[in-house]
Amino acid sequence: MSSPHATAALQPLRLSRNEAQARTTIAQRAAGLPLRLGASAWQARLHPVAGSAAPWPEPGYVLRLEWAGAAMALRLPAAAIEQALASVLEGAALPAIPSTLADAVLEASAGELLQSLQALGRGTPELLAWGPAQPGDVQNLPPHACDVYLAADDGVQAIAGSLHLDGLGLLLVAGLVGKRPPQPGPLDDSLPVTLRAEVGFTRLPAGDAATLALGDVVLLDAFFATADRALWLSADGRQGVHVQWPLPADAADATQPSRLTVILPWTETMPATSDTPSTDTAALDTVPVRLSFDLGDVTLTLAQLRALQPGQTLDLGHPLAGAVRIRANGALVGEGDLVDIDGQIGVSVRSLHSASH
Repeated sequence: MSSPHATAALQPLRLSRNEAQARTTIAQRAAGLPLRLGASAWQARLHPVAGSAAPWPEPGYVLRLEWAGAAMALRLPAAAIEQALASVLEGAALPAIPSTLADAVLEASAGELLQSLQALGRGTPELLAWGPAQPGDVQNLPPHACDVYLAADDGVQAIAGSLHLDGLGLLLVAGLVGKRPPQPGPLDDSLPVTLRAEVGFTRLPAGDAATLALGDVVLLDAFFATADRALWLSADGRQGVHVQWPLPADAADATQPSRLTVILPWTETMPATSDTPSTDTAALDTVPVRLSFDLGDVTLTLAQLRALQPGQTLDLGHPLAGAVRIRANGALVGEGDLVDIDGQIGVSVRSLHSASH
């Protein structure tokens, strides 16, 4: 298992609730955005990141603009000019581009961008400054950063950059993409959900549990099985599948697995009878998926837990870093960064992958 990225000490990005919701909207819906550069058609994708993007090891360009009162800055790598020209020339190899030509291409592209923004009906954007990136640009960018990925429709060229927004700009972009359909994420139908065939449960103090021996009788606090042989297949004890186990005559061969008959595919309460009401399969969308966030894990024996004392140290096994692990039903599915949303801690998703990754 890989450890979290070695980043700065835990310093959550401060967000208002509106800003947090705007980031979520952009992350889910800002994909497949149509864009034209010259005669070529492109698609853009925005991905919010926690904090400002790191500086590139190579020279690049910065375009600063104001739109509907919002401050924005677009950072592009130096190779973006060549890639934009190559898409117009159908992928033809280009010699080194003179700086004057690069500036002309950048200016023309900026003009097309402004026209596209104005066509969205949110006012007239104004280009404040553009040109080669300077060493201090990263510290002077608006606070909310989004990775930008531009892909040509012909599949040949791609440009990676970053878009930086102030709070108003973040809300503005979220409003523009808010009605687009959300993109499917990597947490697909293969995500495991364990359903246990529970007949009941009880709670015991650890001391009593430690003394259990052969022949002891444990009283159940709750008993789920009914007289008509019904029981739960449940993930969390609150929702599950209502099933029925076979009659003794149907299970005479003890070497064969028992077959459970589904009575109710999904319900929130254990039915009192075996009557089968109509069900809505869409309710399966409420199958519980527990998202948890951690900085790592520590494995202790029961004896070690019993011996813990105030002031004792535990080895986490890796350096404490800014990234947290994201788990779905216990399966590792990504990493994120802590954020402070009006005083309440949340997590900004940094990466996601399938639970089977």
